[in-house]
Amino acid sequence: MQTSPASTDTLADNIRRAAIDKSVKGPVLFLFLNGAFWLMASTILGVLAAIKQFAPDFLGACSVLQYGRLQPTHINALVYGWGVQAGLGAMLWLMARRSGQELRTGKSVLYVAAIFWNIAVTIGLVAILLGKSTSMQWLEMPSFIWPVLLISFLAFAWPMVFMFGRAFRPEGFMVSTWYIIGACFWFPWIFVTANVALHCLPGLGALGAGINAWYVHTMILLFFAPVAIGAAYYFIPKITGQPIASSQLSQIGFWLLAVLGGWTGMQHYMGGPLPAWMPAIGAATGVLLLIPVGVVGLNHHLTTLGKHSMVASSPTLRFVFFGALFYPVSGAILALISNFSTGATLQFTQAWYGFQIVAVYGFFSMTIFGAIYYIVPRLTGCEWLSVRLIRNHFWFSVYGIGAIVVTSLVAGAQQGGDLNSPEMWDQDFMQLTLNLRPYIIARAIAWGLITWSNVWFLIHLMLMVAGLGRRSSAPTLLEHDHEEALPHAAHA
Repeated sequence: MQTSPASTDTLADNIRRAAIDKSVKGPVLFLFLNGAFWLMASTILGVLAAIKQFAPDFLGACSVLQYGRLQPTHINALVYGWGVQAGLGAMLWLMARRSGQELRTGKSVLYVAAIFWNIAVTIGLVAILLGKSTSMQWLEMPSFIWPVLLISFLAFAWPMVFMFGRAFRPEGFMVSTWYIIGACFWFPWIFVTANVALHCLPGLGALGAGINAWYVHTMILLFFAPVAIGAAYYFIPKITGQPIASSQLSQIGFWLLAVLGGWTGMQHYMGGPLPAWMPAIGAATGVLLLIPVGVVGLNHHLTTLGKHSMVASSPTLRFVFFGALFYPVSGAILALISNFSTGATLQFTQAWYGFQIVAVYGFFSMTIFGAIYYIVPRLTGCEWLSVRLIRNHFWFSVYGIGAIVVTSLVAGAQQGGDLNSPEMWDQDFMQLTLNLRPYIIARAIAWGLITWSNVWFLIHLMLMVAGLGRRSSAPTLLEHDHEEALPHAAHA
């Protein structure tokens, strides 16, 4: 029987993709598995930190388990233990696939870098719990930790830059690849700038607080957001079988984020002892960022037109689709806390925590969950064991994050109103804390729901990495009635 040219090309493409997946399998799975462990630890710490806010006597008076140590440990585990690790895993796989390049050398270096990353994060988090925090947001780990994290990150970024360079075509703009390569350069710039300024330049005073706020904002906007957007731009067309609706919109969204993303942050201290132009530029930029956020959201919507039914059947598309919806939500909250009329009320309240969580968990993490549900079966050669666990992971995550964001915004509005009310200062200040109690209880319950889903997500992922998944040639579907609707590209 003679083989048609089309089938020969398809077979060759499948062989090439299999070789690419095999080349990155070990480092990617190592990052995903360790990231999932830290995610579970972070959410458990989030529950404990919330409980300690409204019940300080819970778990006794042990200094290690006080809110002031649990809260930064919870955030650092989420950002560095889960976020950056899972992001690097997705970036490496996506860059290899989009560039068509195998990871030929340096695999052992990546393993060593990943091991040192986890050792550094472990030491840093233990140090925070033992009272050795630097008291700088997202940089609470001792100063000797950051060089290790930087070198480990660069060990992963270098092969991705090399893949991009070998596959670069001047006539083409592959938007997902550009977002990933941008994150490879932006993270070192942000990380080195903030750490050198805050750890190596003494006497910064109020400016140090502004740099710290700049670091948090730019990490969200120039690392977590690009990785999630790049993943969404890859998986949405891949699974729906439709090309990106507008190449022009994708370029506008990328370059506007690249230009504006590094100018925000200082508005967190509007009205504070900083030169007026610093918060003003941050505030203006925070509002202007609604433009690239809206452009990306519009492009994703146009790309999925007529294919929304697939959200019910594809685990990847369901997570990525809802993660992408959180991007405009995070942009709207950023504009809200950046605007001088509302930001002055919300700047030191629970709303700031809500923005961080909706960006890092609602947008970034939900999108990366979708990427993991797609990538892992192609690396392990088996399918996910339980559709029920995937559904539970999705719904518990959506309900939990939705509850945290809503309660944080409402609590922030009330807290800001109380702090700015002359009548409140005539009363016992403890009343302000008591007013927040219902919202903090709701946050603890929400983190509890998310923790439950992440425990099973970790177990599910461990079984997949161990090769104990379901043996099947068809992808895992949440609604089997829609199997025929999935394009062939979703199986590749």
